[in-house]
Parts: sequence; structure tokens; C-alpha cells
Amino acid sequence: MSYSGAVVDSIMSSPEGSPQPEQDDLLYEDWYIDDPQEPTVPPHEIILPCFPTLSDGLYHLILAPVSLCTLLLLCFLVRRRKLCTSFCWGLPGVLSPLNLLEGSGNNWVPCAAFGLLFSSIFRMFLDPTALNFIANSDGSLKELWKILALFYYPALYYPLVAGHSVQNIPGYIAGTILSWMHCGALIWQKAECPQTPQFYSYYSLLATVPQICCLLLLSIIYPILLLQKLRQPSHSKQMSERNYYLKYLKNLLRRKVSKTSKDSVSIGSQVSLNLCSYLCSSNTGFRLSQRSLLAVTVSVLSAYQVALLLMVGFLPTVQKIRSAIDGEFVLMLAGFGVTVDEDKNKAVDYIVYYIWAVEVCYIAALVLSCTVTLTMLLRSLVKHRWALQSLCAGQVSQVFLKPRSLHPSPPALASWMSHISYQAAVTCIGLILQHVVLFLVHLVVTFLIIIPIAYGKFQIILHILEKTWPFWLLLFLVTVVQHLCAYFIFSQGSPRQTTNRRSLFLCTYIFLPVNILRGLLLSVARLVVSVTFNVIHFCRLDLSLMQHSVQGWDPGYRNYCHFLLLEVSECHPLVRAFCLLLKPPSLKKPDLEEGEAFFCNMCLLYVCPAQFKNWCTRRVLRKSIYIK
Repeated sequence: MSYSGAVVDSIMSSPEGSPQPEQDDLLYEDWYIDDPQEPTVPPHEIILPCFPTLSDGLYHLILAPVSLCTLLLLCFLVRRRKLCTSFCWGLPGVLSPLNLLEGSGNNWVPCAAFGLLFSSIFRMFLDPTALNFIANSDGSLKELWKILALFYYPALYYPLVAGHSVQNIPGYIAGTILSWMHCGALIWQKAECPQTPQFYSYYSLLATVPQICCLLLLSIIYPILLLQKLRQPSHSKQMSERNYYLKYLKNLLRRKVSKTSKDSVSIGSQVSLNLCSYLCSSNTGFRLSQRSLLAVTVSVLSAYQVALLLMVGFLPTVQKIRSAIDGEFVLMLAGFGVTVDEDKNKAVDYIVYYIWAVEVCYIAALVLSCTVTLTMLLRSLVKHRWALQSLCAGQVSQVFLKPRSLHPSPPALASWMSHISYQAAVTCIGLILQHVVLFLVHLVVTFLIIIPIAYGKFQIILHILEKTWPFWLLLFLVTVVQHLCAYFIFSQGSPRQTTNRRSLFLCTYIFLPVNILRGLLLSVARLVVSVTFNVIHFCRLDLSLMQHSVQGWDPGYRNYCHFLLLEVSECHPLVRAFCLLLKPPSLKKPDLEEGEAFFCNMCLLYVCPAQFKNWCTRRVLRKSIYIK
């Protein structure tokens, strides 16, 4: 023990046993002497934190109680004693946001309110905090706050829609005040803090543009509705709705005059006419339902948000990479065996040009995918109107392959409630798929066709053709020979008949191996065509992406079918027209919150025609109504 202690003491006492602390510090500092001391982010790209005067917490703290008080005030102002006399002594109830089945009134207000709600929810999911003003919540509670936000934002914007559904002066005043408050507060926030460090400096401002537009629209429409309510009589709107359905009935019963025009139509006018008929329906007498307009509006806003996210998530990063290309990057590529050009400066120029070409391809693909998505949404409106007209005329076989009952069912009601949300979600995914496919197509065309022809670079296709040209020539010649033989040798006569059967069988046997290779190309072409068609039409729920016999397995198409059946069963224009003929013009308009017996009487024509006839007879005898 004494020997070991002496050894330890000698080691500790010797100067070479361990280095001094000063030597450790010198060695530690020498390790990092070559590290850069300047910040890696340029000064002009540093975005300082901004604290607006009207913070998110103060914004919600003010407007949430105001919205709640407005909703309660409207509930007490709109008495429903005639509807609920036997329930709670006729006390006011919760207002309905709007009558989605009737579709009467101004369509701009619900479209703006639904667009505002969707834009807020979309921004909420991309925000680091759940409700914007809860910034200090724990990480485990953020998801719970996001779930709470899914119900908070509909409640926050609920009075903006309920004020329109009331259709009286207090409702329009409340909608005007609330829309002005929301719009002013949001514009104030973005004017003070237009830049944020999230994704891109101006991403938050650009993502708020749909919200500002919707609020501006509400801020303009509500005062206009208020002025119209003060100037016009109360029954003028009811008369306009009555006139619409009666005009539809007159147009339907009017004798169709055959138009025989022998005037020659130019090719340009014919193309424009076909394009307009593809995107816009020519029949203006049949009005689209409000639900379909809401679905298209929300889908367009969802496409804008996704396109903006795709833009700011890719282009700024690629632009930074392009600006950082220099000679050292060329040397690094040479170390991996990639030589762009012998001259270093030309190599840098080529690489910068190639990255710029990628940016152009990305932007072109994004613009084209947005255009295709918008075109498909407009086409779905045209097909939806055609399907409604066909079903209202009783032509069920033109819309569905199998006969279906037009009565409402629980699955139809569930699909009807979720149709707008499904359409928006499918549009988002469809836009992303279209952009990916179109971006790949643009890259292939640019780097394998345009750049090789213009600059002599990336001649991959040319090298492949130089090695495999006999194979492609063989396939081409075999294809031409088969078609020529089929047309001139194996099919003859005035009514075409199969001849030279022995030669036909011999050619079939000889060309079997080559046709297998042609079949491989056919399979690739089939895959490309099917993928292209499905990706382009992915955002259309009215079109199934599956074969006719298994269309029911497509959940999107099944949802649309249920939605269409409920729209037809509850919103038939002919039934509305006949009921308006039987109803006196001076009769007070039914309350829009319930729909009550008015829709029930209209649906009697489908459920029980005899009962509908008896109901009409009783109304005529009791009210002494004559049809003009």
C-alpha cells in the first residue's frame, strides 16, 4: 500500500504527469481557430421579431366576447314563438347559420364566410402555436389546443353567417359591425408586421390575403343588404324567389322551337363555343345549389393556400443555392467525377443556368397545375348542373348505371354534411399530385430534349438511340407491316371479310416474340395514360376513377352520389314552383332556420303523389286560390 501511494504521489508531483490548465485552454482554443466568426445569415435576411399593437391575444380577447354577445342578441331579437310554442314556452333558440337546402338569398355572404373559416383553419395548422395567442403552452398540450381551435374558429365566425340568415335589419347591422371589426383588426396587424420568419418573409401576409378579401367582401355586402332592406318592401325578395321558380316552370313548359341555322360558323368561333360549353353551362334557367357553389369556393381557396405553400417552400431555398454557386462548388463536383466544363467560369455559368431552368420548370408546373385544377372545378359545376337537370326530369339512367331511389337516407345526409370539406381536401391532394407529375414532365422535356438540342449537354436520349436504334426500327417496321397486311391482304371485299387465313395464322406465329416487346411498350403507355388521367381528374368527386362496375368502391364518388341524391330530393325546382303557385303571395315567408312544413309538402310529390294531390285540393278549397 505504501509503495502504490508513493507512486501516485510521484506521478502527481511530477510536471509531466498531467498538463496544466493553461495548456488545456490553449489546446482547446486552437481546435476552433479556423471557424468562421461572422454570422452565416446575411444581415438583410434577418427578420427581427415584431410585436403589433393589437396582438393576437388582444384580438381574440376582444372579438370572441363580442361575437358571443352578438349571437345572443340575435337569438333574443328573432323570436320563434310560432315555431316552438309547445317547447320552452316559445323561448329563443340557437340560430341556424344559413339554410343550405333552400339556396335562396345572397350567395356571396356564405361563400365569404366559409372561405374565411377555411383560410383561418389552414393557417392555424401551419402556425407553430395552436391558437396564435397561446404561445407559452407545453408541447404536450399543443395538439389539444389545435383540436380546440377546430371548434373555436367556427364559433368565432358564426355570427357573420347567422346575421345574414336572420334577414332583418338587426342581423345586417350586427354583420356589418362584426365584419368591420374583424377586417380592421386583421389589416392593422399585417400593416404593422408584414414580415415573419416562417417559411418566407412575406408568407404570412400572402396567406392572409384570402381572409382579408373575404372580410372586405362581407364589409361591403352587409351594408348593401342593410340599405336594400331599408329601401325595399319586405316581400320583394320573396317575389323574386317566386318569379325565379315560375320562370323556370314556364321555360320548361314552353314549346321548343327548332333552330335550323345554315350559316357557316368559323373555326375560331366554334372552338370558343366548345370551350365555353365545356366550362360554363349554356342553360341559364336552372340555378345551381348553394352547396355546390360553397364547395367550389372553398376548393379554390384551398388550391391557393397549397400553391402558395409549394411556392415559398421551394423557390427561396433554390435561389439561395443558385446565388452561392462558385468555383469551389465546381471543384467539389470534380472530386466526385462530375465535370461540367473544362473552363471553371463556364462551368459555374452552366450550373447557375441549370438551377434557373429548374426554377422555371417548377413555376411553370405550378401555374399549369393550378390552371388544370380550376378547370376541373368549373367542369364539375357544369356536370353537376347537368346531373341535377337529368334527375329532376326523371332520367336516372343517364346519371347512374343502376336505378336509385331519390328519397333521403341517413348515408345521404352524412355525405351531404361532409361534401364541402371532402371537396376541399381532395382538391389540396389533387393539386400536389398534379404539380409533382407536371414538374417531372417539365424536367424531362427541358433537360433531355431542349437543353441537348440548344447546348449539346445531357445527350442521354441521343446516346440511348445510338445504341438501340435497330430495336426501335424493328418495332416500327413490324407495326407497319402488320397494319398493311391487315388492310390489304387479310381483309378484302366490299363488306370487309377475313381472307387468307393461312397467311394470317403464319404471321401471327412469326410476330409473336416481337409483339411481346410491343406489349411492354403498350403497358408503359397504358400506365402513363391512366396515371395522367387519374391525376388530372383527381379533384373531381363527380367522376369516378374506377371501372363502372366497381364505382361504389370509390369513396369520393360515393360521397358525391349521396350528396346529389339529397340535393334532388330536397331542392326540386318544379315542386317549389307548384307550391309557390298554391301559396298566396301575401303569405309570410317560412322561417329559414327550420324549413318546417314547406319542404315536407314539396317532398310529398316524391314520397306519396296521392297525398300531395289531396294536400293541393285542401289548399285550393280552404284558401280559394286560383292559378294565374
